[in-house]
Amino acid sequence: MSGGRCDRLFPGILIACPTARLPVGKVSEAPDCRTVSRIFATLALFAIVMLAITMLLGLPVDLNGQVSQLRSLTEKMDNLKAGLATNEDNLQEVEQVRELIEENRLRFANEKKLGSLHKLMGIATAIVVMLVCSIAVTYFVGTSRWCREVVETYDLNLNLWLESQRLKRRAFPWAVLGMGTVVVISALGAASDPGTGLSHTADWVTPHLGVAILGSIFIGYCFYVLWETILRNHAVIELVMQCVQECRAAKGLEKESDLHAPLPS
Repeated sequence: MSGGRCDRLFPGILIACPTARLPVGKVSEAPDCRTVSRIFATLALFAIVMLAITMLLGLPVDLNGQVSQLRSLTEKMDNLKAGLATNEDNLQEVEQVRELIEENRLRFANEKKLGSLHKLMGIATAIVVMLVCSIAVTYFVGTSRWCREVVETYDLNLNLWLESQRLKRRAFPWAVLGMGTVVVISALGAASDPGTGLSHTADWVTPHLGVAILGSIFIGYCFYVLWETILRNHAVIELVMQCVQECRAAKGLEKESDLHAPLPS
């Protein structure tokens, strides 16, 4: 079977129909790639929305500024209290500083709540991004193995499996890069959190913001590459399905109605 439908769908790959070994039921094991592509696209879009929401929640948060201001006011209060023994005129200024400290503590408490929401949302977003990338990795591991088994069982052209392998190798680096990027964003966010007790946390705020913006765009591009590769891999699986059906029909193992049945979707 050197021509026909399979060659038209995938030019350059000639399919060899087997002379033996045509087990019943092999075709029914084909992965449901269209459903996977829809699920992946939906989850990827959801992850991108979560990335955007997390950034919007973090933009108004300035815990480092609030902590710095509270420290300055506390030091000023300590100095004023130390001078009360020699200058009672400082009493009014002490009261003013005390009021400022209370106001800043209230603002810090409110901002800390928003910061906690930003951190929790960031953790959830990182998990979702890792999940989406893991789905792509798992999909290509499974479909590549399926293609190899079917190609070997039906004695099809090895290029079919090699094409699936090539797509898998193309997808893996992008999945790893997507996961690595969200880990870097999270690590910089932790480094900029004054709640960790580390020194110079304020120095990491701007790098965290910049990497979060650029990293979110890059993660979106990783998702696009993975989705496009899944669609290309579906075309390979669709071709394998059609060629197997034609081979089985040539041996009288497929009914005419089964030969023209739609592929899984």
